[in-house]
Amino acid sequence: MTKIIFLMLATVLLVGPSFAQSRKPLKVKVIYDPTDVSSMAVGPLLVQKVAGQPKFFSVVNDDDKDLAIVTDCYRATSNDPYSCFYVANEFLGSNESLLGAAVIVKASPDEAATALFASILQDVAERWNTTTRRMLIAELETCLLLTESSCAVPDPLVAELKTKSINLSQYMRNSLKP
Repeated sequence: MTKIIFLMLATVLLVGPSFAQSRKPLKVKVIYDPTDVSSMAVGPLLVQKVAGQPKFFSVVNDDDKDLAIVTDCYRATSNDPYSCFYVANEFLGSNESLLGAAVIVKASPDEAATALFASILQDVAERWNTTTRRMLIAELETCLLLTESSCAVPDPLVAELKTKSINLSQYMRNSLKP
């Protein structure tokens, strides 16, 4: 499992422009229920795994985040495995979009945290740039629908639209593929 996590981290480093070229660690907020015994067994271990990769992630506790991970675990008895899930949301300014989610069942808290972390890494590696792009397009389209003049084109979309400012008519003739 450690080799898989290392390979996924390497993949995260190689993903496209919005994450890899910035070389800035993603600010991650991990949320779990501190009053639940099962979640308390896994949550802090997941936080440690995220914090253990400072080149890629920075754990934050405030609302200034790029990625929010909500996780919870359940065990009916002490003999049962840890049944855990997470939902990861990407943030871009005030916009939020689902990045990924998963359910895992593992025997120990460490195995559960490792499996959750591996799945989160996979979501970041596979979907970060496309999710960011969709969010930028939605932001631009919202601006265009709310104004009769033109809107500033988000920097990552300038090359594709070949302009830094666009109005609705121009956008409709030059529409982006999500």
